[in-house]
Amino acid sequence: MKRQFKRYPCIEGFAEKLVEWIDQQPNGICLRGEGWCQHFNESYEAIAGVGVRESYTSSLLNAATFIESNQDYVFVHLNYDVKNELHGLDSRHSERVSFPQWRIFIPNWIIKVQENHIEIGWMDDTHSSAEADLLIQQISNQKENHQHAVGQKRTQSTWSKEAYLTALKKTLAHIQAGDIYQANICQEFYWEDVALHSAQVFNQGFRTNQNPFSAFYKLDGMHCLCWSAERFLTFNGRKIISQPMKGTSPRGNTEAEDRMNFQSLQRSEKDRRENVMIVDMVRNDLSHFAEKNSVEVSELYKVVTYPKVHQMHSTVTADLKRDVPFFDALLKAFPMGSMTGAPKRRAMEIIEQIEATKRDLFSGTIGLITPDGNADFNVVIRSLLYNESTKSLSC
Repeated sequence: MKRQFKRYPCIEGFAEKLVEWIDQQPNGICLRGEGWCQHFNESYEAIAGVGVRESYTSSLLNAATFIESNQDYVFVHLNYDVKNELHGLDSRHSERVSFPQWRIFIPNWIIKVQENHIEIGWMDDTHSSAEADLLIQQISNQKENHQHAVGQKRTQSTWSKEAYLTALKKTLAHIQAGDIYQANICQEFYWEDVALHSAQVFNQGFRTNQNPFSAFYKLDGMHCLCWSAERFLTFNGRKIISQPMKGTSPRGNTEAEDRMNFQSLQRSEKDRRENVMIVDMVRNDLSHFAEKNSVEVSELYKVVTYPKVHQMHSTVTADLKRDVPFFDALLKAFPMGSMTGAPKRRAMEIIEQIEATKRDLFSGTIGLITPDGNADFNVVIRSLLYNESTKSLSC
């Protein structure tokens, strides 16, 4: 059965209203930012999936068959600790928000917000054109809620300053011993007893920080507000694109200072070395499922300007082997090297020893698969995770 689409005229502020409406539904996701689907010759102000028509719940290692057999819009998230299943590792720490380890689902509704129109898609066996008309009216009537959060405002951390410095010393000792070349060590900040209006926080954050791989995701009372600038993997036909980011500089307060910060990052030997370590790891990751001699670095040390920072990234491309499903390739490359370190497996083991809490969906990925088999996945960074039942907010 093929999804039906109906087109509507543009409505001012519709993408923000869409996020507000999704926040009132049990399950929904809205991808925002110019990075999503840019390699598919498609451009969206937002693309959303709402409700669950069908979800995949069997083995993650067999998910490629489900995805390829449905040929529909499929949304995916993978928590960082999916690494345990993929690499034979384990995690002993607790987590505050507790997203499911992974979720793969086909939504009831697909909503595309483009420059000149809006499209709503449904399946005839469950919904109708009249219901789509009602849906667009409901979304259009959404009012902005100006109340961000109610409750405890004091920021807490799982580490004291002394514990943080101790963690860094342990990491340096592993580098000096030759166990790893680098590791991405994270600490958690959190707030308890918070009643968060997630849609308002996400929309306000996106207005000021329109990063290309942002996502608003609500799943059974779990919320992810993600303003990511980093692509993990794109699959366009048999072409694979990865764009690891390493190297950051703040924007300047003046044009001259901003230019100086940009140029300083371009020349930074430290950031270049850090970046190229991850590029080499990505080249190795892609080589496991790429056609022979097809892995190339098309951009190295490219500095891109975002609303709040300058960011160094590189682009690695490859051609996927004919007999390899793209989702299997995604799992082979997961988790992304930019959030682990090099070499990846040893870095993940050391991270587990040093960090104090699980990362949950942070350092994982959120992605979209289209009916023609293309797919785009981000890196979940610059994010807030919220559990509405426990009222816990994590960063």
